Amino acid sequence: MNPDFLQTLLRQHAPAEAAEVRAVRPWSLDSSTSILSTLTAGRTAQPIGLFGLEVELREAGHDWHIQRMVLKAKAHARAICQMLTGLAQACGGAVAEVYPAFEYLTGFGDTHRRELAVYAAPACAEAALLPRVWGTHAAAATDAYLVLLEDLSGRELLNSVLAPALWTDAHLRAALRQLAAWHACHLVPEGSAPPEAAPATWPQLAPLWEALLDHAGRHFPDLYPAARQRFLAQAIRAIPGSWATLKAMPKALIHNDLNPRNTCFRPGPDGQPQLVAYDWELATYHLPQYDVVELLAFVLGPDRYHLRAGYFDYYRQQLHARTGRFADAAAFAEGTRLATLEFGLHRLGLYLMPHALSPYAFLPRVVESFFAAASGVA
Repeated sequence: MNPDFLQTLLRQHAPAEAAEVRAVRPWSLDSSTSILSTLTAGRTAQPIGLFGLEVELREAGHDWHIQRMVLKAKAHARAICQMLTGLAQACGGAVAEVYPAFEYLTGFGDTHRRELAVYAAPACAEAALLPRVWGTHAAAATDAYLVLLEDLSGRELLNSVLAPALWTDAHLRAALRQLAAWHACHLVPEGSAPPEAAPATWPQLAPLWEALLDHAGRHFPDLYPAARQRFLAQAIRAIPGSWATLKAMPKALIHNDLNPRNTCFRPGPDGQPQLVAYDWELATYHLPQYDVVELLAFVLGPDRYHLRAGYFDYYRQQLHARTGRFADAAAFAEGTRLATLEFGLHRLGLYLMPHALSPYAFLPRVVESFFAAASGVA
């Protein structure tokens, strides 16, 4: 990252700022919380992960100053997909046999493109959810996919996945308001199809979900006793009807990996905490409730399970106030039920593959929260 190249990135992203760069120095940054980077390390010739940069910078109307930035060097999606297939095969059983056919259908098939597209898109003034983006760069010939972001070090609740109790009611309501604003800003117009289709439908994914459930039951019988396995197996059998219902529901651009591993808070202009969401490589068009399902599964412990329904209704009211399309509380609850089942069958099923080989301390708590949610909306 020499000054000339960095200056080119900044000017391409914000031409009006006419940024000048005269020096770039590294600073030590802990990137160990990036699961995809950690698991994919060694599978590509390109350096991947997060790198701290101290940039001596001058923008239009400002003096020279030192600006800390974070360079995210992304792996190509094929390296991530191959890594996940390797994990599945190391797990053995049905998931080892079934997973290769779904290698590019689980949502990871174009992760190198999605995050850059989100960060390069025009900002939505009503939904300040993104970190400051300094620049993006994609070079297919060399598999170089870069995003240059603000340094979020020291922000409130950064990497708080192991401390969910720190998320107060004020944090959660601020997050839900901002998510509602984001989803409203990126809601697919009524009668229109999303700009891009999901890589696979529920009926297509059913064999994979059956294999992931088999893996969960064999490796984690305490988390997935027989009754829970029967509950999820029934959800898989009901996929044809569930998918027909889901297809007709409103869709929005969602983060699709929204949890305390990928969020923090900055002070907002009104003094209230303002959510920042990063790591958008899984972004897709889906039920807007999905982001809320995941966030609450990660944050709510047994002492707060009873608050889940109230938080969903608060989010629905915020979303309806901005769009006028979510007045039907029963229809919204059905969308929440379907989003909850997908989170449990798909995302948690995929999490459990690496968890079987190198446990994630946060995951059992999230699984318990999911089943508490699923029983409440079943």
